[in-house]
Amino acid sequence: MSGSATRLYIGGYTASSGGTGPGITVFDRDTVETPWRAVQIVEVDDPSFLAVTDGALHAVSETNEGRLLSFTVSAGTLVAASQAASGGAAPCHVVVDPASGALVVANYTAGTIAVLSADASDPGRVARVVALPVGRGPVVDRQERPHAHQVTPTPWGTVLISDLGTDRLLEYRIDPVTLDPELLGAHPMPSGSGPRHVAWLGDRLLVTGELDGRLHVMTHGERGFRVDHSVAAYDTTTPGADALLSHVEVQGSRVYVAVRGRDTISVLEESAAAPGRLSLVAEVPSGGRWPRHFALTPGAIYVANQESGTVSVLPLEPETGVPGAATLQIESGSPACVVLV
Repeated sequence: MSGSATRLYIGGYTASSGGTGPGITVFDRDTVETPWRAVQIVEVDDPSFLAVTDGALHAVSETNEGRLLSFTVSAGTLVAASQAASGGAAPCHVVVDPASGALVVANYTAGTIAVLSADASDPGRVARVVALPVGRGPVVDRQERPHAHQVTPTPWGTVLISDLGTDRLLEYRIDPVTLDPELLGAHPMPSGSGPRHVAWLGDRLLVTGELDGRLHVMTHGERGFRVDHSVAAYDTTTPGADALLSHVEVQGSRVYVAVRGRDTISVLEESAAAPGRLSLVAEVPSGGRWPRHFALTPGAIYVANQESGTVSVLPLEPETGVPGAATLQIESGSPACVVLV
């Protein structure tokens, strides 16, 4: 993402799931100095996660039916192009697999992944659907079975599936011709961690534990991934509501984590006192309630605060990278995902 972004897409939850969002909202601006203006609303059910490809935008429809909706972008306007079954109930994430060029969808409730062509204009797209391996975790009300939460490409041409329900990262390779996914292995996470979102910090993998409130730093070797160390992703010495970690992103050497319940953004960096280990350096208000997702630019962080119905724009302090108080609140019902281009 660029600090000179002139288009903003916001997806969120609509009335079909009790949300207040209209669908996908497109914002535009002429330059970084001019205000954002809403230029289009696409009314679709629960577009809770968005992915942009060359000339197209793809959205999951996080419903029981589970759909993947694709749009072409024409003169800045989204034009409905095709839709396909997502391969299961409650799709919550979609990403492009660089190795195969396909879209990979995580279906949370169904505990499946699906692989589809990224051709937005293909009306005959059929998902190659695979159920995640059977398993469960110790948190009985959240980990009764597999729950696919995010898909993350690796530098060596595979994808990792964060399985919140079984405390595993599942690794698949997508055949570039048939688009069939092949399970290569399962990488265990700490019991009860509930792996949710993932980001790369150099050659290390960062995984948010939604259920244990910790950021897990993973290294990769001949035997797969292992936990190098874990650190609390919020200030455990200060009182607050139960902390449910959501999104994580990296900018330079800094790591940003959204903490729902406490409604904060945490910043972590490598500790000078303990080289190679991350430590918490700041935890600041997210500018709203229930920060579900965010997008980073060189000078600001855009936080989708689902329960306050706002995308809060927080400036980043140039020297420390710590977010300041919100300088702009963009009204958007039940926002769940924000993408800047």
